[in-house]
Amino acid sequence: MRFPQVRTGQRFAYQGMQYTKTGPLTASEEGSGEQRMIMRSAEVALLDAEGKPEASTKQQYTRPELEVEIQRFKTSLVSGVKAAAEDDGTLQLEQVLALIQCTQVID
Repeated sequence: MRFPQVRTGQRFAYQGMQYTKTGPLTASEEGSGEQRMIMRSAEVALLDAEGKPEASTKQQYTRPELEVEIQRFKTSLVSGVKAAAEDDGTLQLEQVLALIQCTQVID
Protein backbone atom coordinates (compact mmCIF):
# COMPACT_ATOMS: atom_id res chain seq x y z
CA MET A 1 0.00 0.00 0.00
CA ARG A 2 1.10 3.57 -0.50
CA PHE A 3 1.94 5.87 2.42
CA PRO A 4 -1.12 8.18 1.98
CA GLN A 5 -3.39 5.15 2.54
CA VAL A 6 -2.01 4.73 6.07
CA ARG A 7 -4.11 6.47 8.74
CA THR A 8 -2.44 8.71 11.32
CA GLY A 9 -1.45 6.59 14.31
CA GLN A 10 -1.14 3.35 12.33
CA ARG A 11 2.09 1.38 12.49
CA PHE A 12 3.88 0.34 9.31
CA ALA A 13 7.17 -0.96 7.97
CA TYR A 14 9.22 0.91 5.41
CA GLN A 15 12.75 0.14 4.20
CA GLY A 16 13.29 -2.40 6.98
CA MET A 17 12.28 -0.04 9.81
CA GLN A 18 9.06 0.28 11.81
CA TYR A 19 7.21 3.58 12.04
CA THR A 20 4.03 5.19 13.30
CA LYS A 21 2.36 7.71 11.00
CA THR A 22 2.22 11.15 12.63
CA GLY A 23 1.10 13.37 9.76
CA PRO A 24 0.34 13.52 6.04
CA LEU A 25 4.03 13.19 5.11
CA THR A 26 5.69 12.30 8.43
CA ALA A 27 6.25 9.27 10.62
CA SER A 28 8.00 8.54 13.90
CA GLU A 29 10.59 5.78 13.91
CA GLU A 30 9.89 3.22 16.62
CA GLY A 31 12.61 3.02 19.21
CA SER A 32 14.30 6.36 18.55
CA GLY A 33 11.16 8.46 18.03
CA GLU A 34 12.99 10.33 15.26
CA GLN A 35 10.64 12.06 12.79
CA ARG A 36 11.08 11.26 9.13
CA MET A 37 9.41 12.49 5.97
CA ILE A 38 7.95 9.69 3.86
CA MET A 39 7.24 10.18 0.15
CA ARG A 40 3.62 9.81 -0.94
CA SER A 41 4.66 7.20 -3.48
CA ALA A 42 6.43 5.07 -0.85
CA GLU A 43 5.27 1.44 -0.65
CA VAL A 44 4.71 0.53 3.00
CA ALA A 45 3.33 -2.52 4.85
CA LEU A 46 0.93 -2.13 7.76
CA LEU A 47 1.95 -3.85 11.00
CA ASP A 48 -0.33 -5.66 13.44
CA ALA A 49 -0.17 -5.16 17.22
CA GLU A 50 2.77 -7.59 17.44
CA GLY A 51 4.79 -5.79 14.78
CA LYS A 52 4.19 -8.41 12.10
CA PRO A 53 3.15 -7.34 8.59
CA GLU A 54 -0.60 -7.55 8.00
CA ALA A 55 -1.90 -9.38 4.97
CA SER A 56 -1.91 -6.83 2.18
CA THR A 57 -4.59 -6.33 -0.41
CA LYS A 58 -3.47 -6.56 -3.98
CA GLN A 59 -3.76 -3.14 -5.60
CA GLN A 60 -3.52 -4.01 -9.30
CA TYR A 61 -5.01 -6.90 -11.25
CA THR A 62 -4.65 -8.16 -14.78
CA ARG A 63 -7.89 -8.44 -16.74
CA PRO A 64 -8.11 -12.25 -16.28
CA GLU A 65 -7.46 -11.91 -12.53
CA LEU A 66 -10.14 -9.25 -12.26
CA GLU A 67 -12.63 -11.42 -14.16
CA VAL A 68 -11.96 -14.29 -11.73
CA GLU A 69 -12.49 -11.99 -8.72
CA ILE A 70 -15.75 -10.62 -10.17
CA GLN A 71 -17.03 -14.15 -10.80
CA ARG A 72 -16.05 -15.16 -7.26
CA PHE A 73 -17.96 -12.18 -5.88
CA LYS A 74 -21.03 -12.95 -8.01
CA THR A 75 -21.01 -16.58 -6.83
CA SER A 76 -20.71 -15.50 -3.21
CA LEU A 77 -23.53 -12.98 -3.65
CA VAL A 78 -25.87 -15.51 -5.27
CA SER A 79 -25.27 -18.07 -2.52
CA GLY A 80 -25.86 -15.40 0.15
CA VAL A 81 -29.13 -14.28 -1.44
CA LYS A 82 -30.31 -17.91 -1.74
CA ALA A 83 -29.45 -18.58 1.91
CA ALA A 84 -31.31 -15.45 3.04
CA ALA A 85 -34.35 -16.40 0.94
CA GLU A 86 -34.37 -19.90 2.45
CA ASP A 87 -34.31 -18.48 5.98
CA ASP A 88 -37.71 -16.77 5.77
CA GLY A 89 -39.00 -17.78 2.33
CA THR A 90 -39.12 -14.26 0.94
CA LEU A 91 -36.74 -11.45 0.20
CA GLN A 92 -37.47 -7.76 0.11
CA LEU A 93 -35.37 -5.37 -1.97
CA GLU A 94 -34.00 -3.75 1.19
CA GLN A 95 -32.79 -7.16 2.41
CA VAL A 96 -31.02 -7.87 -0.89
CA LEU A 97 -29.34 -4.46 -0.90
CA ALA A 98 -28.25 -4.91 2.73
CA LEU A 99 -26.82 -8.32 1.84
CA ILE A 100 -24.88 -6.82 -1.07
CA GLN A 101 -23.42 -4.15 1.22
CA CYS A 102 -22.27 -6.80 3.74
CA THR A 103 -20.96 -9.42 1.32
CA GLN A 104 -17.24 -10.06 1.50
CA VAL A 105 -15.34 -12.29 -0.85
CA ILE A 106 -13.70 -15.07 1.14
CA ASP A 107 -10.77 -16.89 -0.42
